[in-house]
Amino acid sequence: MKTIYKSLRNISLALCATMAISSCDSFLDTKPYDFVAPQTFYTNESECTMALAGVYYTLVYEQTYGNYYSCMISNVDDLSYYQRPEGQTASYVYGNDHSPSEQYIWGAWETLYKGINNANMLIENVDGADMEDAIKTRIKGEAKFLRAYYHFLLVQGWYEVPLRPESFKDVNNSSKEATSHVEALDWIIQEMEDCVDMVDNTNYDLSPSYVKKNSVMGVLARVYLWRACYPFDGKISSDGKAYFEKAAYWATQVKNSNKHHLNPDVYTMWKAMASDTYDTEYNESIWEAEFIGTRDDGSYTAGRIGNVIGNIQKGTANPGNGYAYGFYAPTLILWDLFDEKDKRRDLSIAPYQINAKEEKVEWTAKQIVQRSCGKFRREWESAAIKHKNYTPENYPLLRYADVLLMLAEAENEANQGPTTSAYEAINEVRERAGIDPLKNLSYSDFQQAVRDERARELCFESLRKYDLVRWGIYEKAIHDDLGAATKDSRWATGTNFIGAATYAQRTSEKHQFLPIPTKELGVNTKLKQNKYWE
Repeated sequence: MKTIYKSLRNISLALCATMAISSCDSFLDTKPYDFVAPQTFYTNESECTMALAGVYYTLVYEQTYGNYYSCMISNVDDLSYYQRPEGQTASYVYGNDHSPSEQYIWGAWETLYKGINNANMLIENVDGADMEDAIKTRIKGEAKFLRAYYHFLLVQGWYEVPLRPESFKDVNNSSKEATSHVEALDWIIQEMEDCVDMVDNTNYDLSPSYVKKNSVMGVLARVYLWRACYPFDGKISSDGKAYFEKAAYWATQVKNSNKHHLNPDVYTMWKAMASDTYDTEYNESIWEAEFIGTRDDGSYTAGRIGNVIGNIQKGTANPGNGYAYGFYAPTLILWDLFDEKDKRRDLSIAPYQINAKEEKVEWTAKQIVQRSCGKFRREWESAAIKHKNYTPENYPLLRYADVLLMLAEAENEANQGPTTSAYEAINEVRERAGIDPLKNLSYSDFQQAVRDERARELCFESLRKYDLVRWGIYEKAIHDDLGAATKDSRWATGTNFIGAATYAQRTSEKHQFLPIPTKELGVNTKLKQNKYWE
């Protein structure tokens, strides 16, 4: 950890790109300050707000939701493959050919721990600041939640990691053992539950960028679902029923708030995330990582959403539609899950590409795995001038549709069969998509229906891999099922497409989790490699 905390002494509390809608004040309106000693900082509301911006900023580094964590680490699975030649995936995490020294794994690890330390310093000092108690409580609640959320990403990704609930103070005493997986999850849950009534429940209702009460409750449902299963053979833990009940409880709390609804137009939310706007009528997006600027206008974050993940766009003229590589492509498994009438198919899997002349070129019916993720499209960006690689497109962290599907899953698992609320939740998602509602299913059939619905609704959103892991089917889904799909006669044989077969073949049990980075093991002498990568 020495390297991380040495960097933190010099890190700027550059203000977080947490708001781009006119209805609320923006962190970006505040002048950034270099980090200073706690004794001379954290003295008032303004300074604590700047410090909180530094905690939020962890979300929008390229190493986290800007690219590394969101895309390279978490968006290659059985539904999405890296559409490039096999040689370009060798030695990389998005090809399941990585080692503990892989640069993207280290970048995400290091940045998440930096965010945790920034949160720790704010939490430890905010009580002494001169400000109203209600504002102090809110700031502390947001920082505590973000600290817990960053720990959850680490636990979910690396299996067992050191918990760091205190700020770094002494480089000579920074080494720390990993906390057990279950103990870490229980700490994360308690931290998040402590925050439910600390964070805002009014002013931020129409802001998807700030943490608010429904953000906390929705993420709590996600953590409880993870906690309900053994790590990670697909079996329900001995007390799994209680955890599924808690997941259902928190998801129900979000639903019953009546603050979020599904927009009948499946495209609206995605266009809003690309264009720095927000759908305040339906409030469908609960929490987003907010990216800003064009990089050419002097104001930007390091987001590559729409550029590395998103529809293929080959135009380089500026102004124009913007350039996009289309690295992430659908597999036949994803394609075959959609009915012809499902409104989400052409949203999730773009039916066209944009060529170098800025013309839409439709794919033929036989061209399936050649297509790209369609949820992020640079043509939807509102800025006239677009940087080739960096974009202002936001990334979804929690959507209302996800909450409904978590509710449906938790109710089915807790009761060993679907309840009325489980049917209501999943059918609300299906009916918005234009497909028939479900009824009269057994426990196992409903379980599979939820899993398939999550695939259709949430593909390309950094969730599928972790769903497969907690269900205990990660290796089978990729090595066996995707491996078989790549042998289907419909799978294209060009060099950009055959790498998926190698990715599937490489996948084994250890790839459920990431290896502890070599750099970390070199400085944290008490930490050992996790059991999957020993």
